[in-house]
Amino acid sequence: MARFWNSEAIRSIVCGQRASNVGFPVCALLAAVIMLAANGPVRAQNAQESGLGPEVDTFIAKMAREHEFDALELRKMFASFEPNQTIIKAIGAPATSKPWSYFRKLYVTPSRVDGGVEFWNEHASWLEKAHAKYGVPEEIITSIIGVETIYGRYTGKFRVADALYTLGFEVPRRSRFFQGQFEHFLLLTRENEVDPAAVKGSFAGAMGIPQFMPSSYRQYAVDFDGDGRVDLWNSVADAIGSVANYLSRFGWEQGEQIALPAIVTAEEPETLKRLGVKPSLTLAEWRSRGVEADGQARSHVDAGFFSLEGEEGPDYWVSFYNFYVITRYNRSNNYAMAVYQLAQEIVGKRKLQQAALATDGEGQMQD
Repeated sequence: MARFWNSEAIRSIVCGQRASNVGFPVCALLAAVIMLAANGPVRAQNAQESGLGPEVDTFIAKMAREHEFDALELRKMFASFEPNQTIIKAIGAPATSKPWSYFRKLYVTPSRVDGGVEFWNEHASWLEKAHAKYGVPEEIITSIIGVETIYGRYTGKFRVADALYTLGFEVPRRSRFFQGQFEHFLLLTRENEVDPAAVKGSFAGAMGIPQFMPSSYRQYAVDFDGDGRVDLWNSVADAIGSVANYLSRFGWEQGEQIALPAIVTAEEPETLKRLGVKPSLTLAEWRSRGVEADGQARSHVDAGFFSLEGEEGPDYWVSFYNFYVITRYNRSNNYAMAVYQLAQEIVGKRKLQQAALATDGEGQMQD
């Protein structure tokens, strides 16, 4: 086994026994150089002997140093991990990367609309409370949960630890982000006294009914039902409140619009699209550049501009700040538009349902 030399031993050899008494700055410096040379290979050998790789070793050291985790236990956990090829394949071709014409058919469907009406009716009181507290409409909260997990039915089949390990240490793209999420995940499971190996979620490590990433869970999830703990797997109330809190914290503007179709006369709309979905110009300024909102909106309101891949070419839209806020939940224009349009469909279907119930009630009263 390689020997690790400590600084005191080397100083004693280089400078004599008097090195234990403060002094001999030149000797001390020389001793430090010798110590680095002597111990560098030992550290490298120890890293190789762990079999986990330098990034994992660095991560474990950080968790032990900054959060007082047991390094040995973390090594045992990491030793059990293997790259998950299904996760690697899924992250490389997410559904949000598909054309809008394809993506819409996956998420804005009659079954999700019906499920959204049912979810809203069943949890109306919690949705109303969330709207009142955070300013986010019931249909938007409902729609996000519908897009994410079909109203809590499918919260993910992958072990979150496996997903975050694979994406954080086996896939270079966005590895730092997923290593950060792994850090939050380990803290989250410790805080809630949960076995990290038992937690299931999406291929990207998102969890629970609203599919929060670990950092979002720790920062934005709320105990909305007041039972003393935050539970996004089993408490629909906590999921509803957490979605509303998340959007509110990112600046949701109560009562404001989300998006409108755009009529484009500009010669080079692709150049204008570079400004993005985050509002940067007023509608009046967009109009002067050949982009006009197809619908009623105040001309002084700030808006962004984007397009989606429709079946017959690009669909152009102007986006307001609330659309941009939805993209903070998932940074995909396809995703945000699916949430918006599903929400509209749910509102429409629920109004028809309520009108039919009211008509039936009046008929029964007349009878």
